[in-house]
This record gives sequence, C-alpha cells and structure tokens, in this order.
Amino acid sequence: MIVANRKSLDEILGMIKPYKKVLLLGCNECVTVCAAGGEREVGVLASELKLARGKDGEEIEVREQTLERQCDHEYIDQIRPFVGDYEAILSMACGAGIQ
Repeated sequence: MIVANRKSLDEILGMIKPYKKVLLLGCNECVTVCAAGGEREVGVLASELKLARGKDGEEIEVREQTLERQCDHEYIDQIRPFVGDYEAILSMACGAGIQ
C-alpha cells in the first residue's frame, strides 16, 4: 500500500523560489487515491503557488499537467515536446513516479 502526503506550501515555495516557469506534474494513480497529487490537487496547488507568489509581488508561470502514471515511461513521453520550456518540474507523484 502506498501512502502519500503533500509537503507544506512553505516548503514547496522554498524549493521553487528561484524559478519563474514551473511544470506542475500530477499522477492519476497512487497519489490520486491518497488525495495528494491527482488532477484536482494539481489545480489546487497551482492556484496556491500563483497566489503566494503574487502576494509577494513575484511572477510565476505554472503549467498544470497530470499523467495517467508517472512511473510508466509510456506516459512520460507525453511531456517531452514541452518539458524543456520549464525551469523546474514539481512532481506530485509517489516515490516510484518521481524516480
């Protein structure tokens, strides 16, 4: 059984502080069941990031993308055409998906 929890917003903001273009990548498998990284959670986190950065007067571009499974190379290929357009990828997958 996989259990997933999202990091705190402050911790996430600290990790992406130097980046202005972020790809926020969710997963429709394990973390969706845990309510920690599916499509809905990606949308919520994207909004939180934009609001927090805007409040500090900083710009950020966040692209939201959710794959069927991040741990499967077949689905990762979907982001290849645009992944290079972003300075950082913020994955909301389980440990297998992130690796």
